[in-house]
Amino acid sequence: MRHLGLGVALAAIVLPAAASAQSVFDGRWRVDLGSTQIPTKPWVLTLNKTGYRCVSCSTPWGIPADGSFHRVAGQNYFDEAALKQIDPRTVEFHYRKGGRLVETDRISVSADGKTLTSVDTDLATANGQPAIYRSTARRSAAGAPGSHVLGGSWVTTSFDKGSDNTMTVTMRLEGDRFSFADGTGSHYVATFGGPPVKVEGDIAGRMIAARRLGAHAVQLDSSIGGKADSRMIVTVTPDGKKMNVESTNLKQGTTARFVAYKQ
Repeated sequence: MRHLGLGVALAAIVLPAAASAQSVFDGRWRVDLGSTQIPTKPWVLTLNKTGYRCVSCSTPWGIPADGSFHRVAGQNYFDEAALKQIDPRTVEFHYRKGGRLVETDRISVSADGKTLTSVDTDLATANGQPAIYRSTARRSAAGAPGSHVLGGSWVTTSFDKGSDNTMTVTMRLEGDRFSFADGTGSHYVATFGGPPVKVEGDIAGRMIAARRLGAHAVQLDSSIGGKADSRMIVTVTPDGKKMNVESTNLKQGTTARFVAYKQ
């Protein structure tokens, strides 16, 4: 889910104006995947006869690779996981939270063992419409002798277009009140300089706090369970047509950058 994909959360800032005036930030925005600068820190995974383990996850976790669900502690978006081997080069993860299936992730490794492709489907969206994320990674280190082809280190190289609801967001600014909604139905209204607010529709209980950085920039701080999770800095061009976004995963210590354009 969000631990292996590029989450999109955009915010904006408006110059002082009457609340009734339309902001240049109001409207629908689309992410340009081709603009994404992806962190080069590798994902380190192991898969062998004893099971699977995500060594590099912010909270490492693992399960037996027997196709059955097993309890997993310390994860925000799931509390059970199952791993099924489809064929020698393909595996499928299923994730549940509170007994509900919330995500599937089908991962395939190329015949030469150098490329990994992930198709991740979020089934726990606020509006009930599945959100599909596609990504590709290259191998940076081999797994231990005798391990499954998935084992080893992988560096994400691209995020490919998934479902359209993962690519767009809608925003509105009225004074210091910022309204945000994405294509999956998650939404919130935050006041710049105010307390954190809940992201409605987020199953982990994510909170957002926003503050002004200047005339055309905002800082968006995200937390889960009272613990800082990520920080996003958004800068909009003076003509209001383009947003430059810098997103830092505070747990992993990595930063991604991308661009969104007004539609």
